[in-house]
Amino acid sequence: METQLELKGKRINLGAGYLKYPDKTFRKLSYFLAAVWLVLLFVSIFKKNNGLFEKVGIPAIYALNGIFFFFKAHFELSPTSKYAPHFIISKDGLKTKRSVLKKSEFINWNDVKKIELGYYKIGIKDRTGLQFYPYTTRKETSIEIKREIESIAVSKGIEVENLLKR
Repeated sequence: METQLELKGKRINLGAGYLKYPDKTFRKLSYFLAAVWLVLLFVSIFKKNNGLFEKVGIPAIYALNGIFFFFKAHFELSPTSKYAPHFIISKDGLKTKRSVLKKSEFINWNDVKKIELGYYKIGIKDRTGLQFYPYTTRKETSIEIKREIESIAVSKGIEVENLLKR
């Protein structure tokens, strides 16, 4: 499957995963936790400590936690970040990025013979065989992704099988 950098289509972000709270709330919470960890970092730096672990270890842990929550909020949970997990569904193909650390993949509709829609996964059969693309997101987002893919696939004449209705 080839990679394509720019693709115009409907972008659907996967969000924070299986949460009952909105992604916006989780993003704000992550920023707040980053700020708390960084405040603890500055407090621990200016506090008089005797041991090496209290001088270096604890501030390092606070700094790592603060940086982790900041990057989670800023990159993974951002609705506009190119690093955020997402699907872009267009008339040309399907671009999927299922994790912050994974590369995005582009699937051209002309190469697709069959699509299988499963429980939080999409199976795409092309000339190389059947590949499954599992992802984590909310139920509503998963349904939206599957509806968009199904509507484009049907308009392109691609066979779509819903594995959940078996």
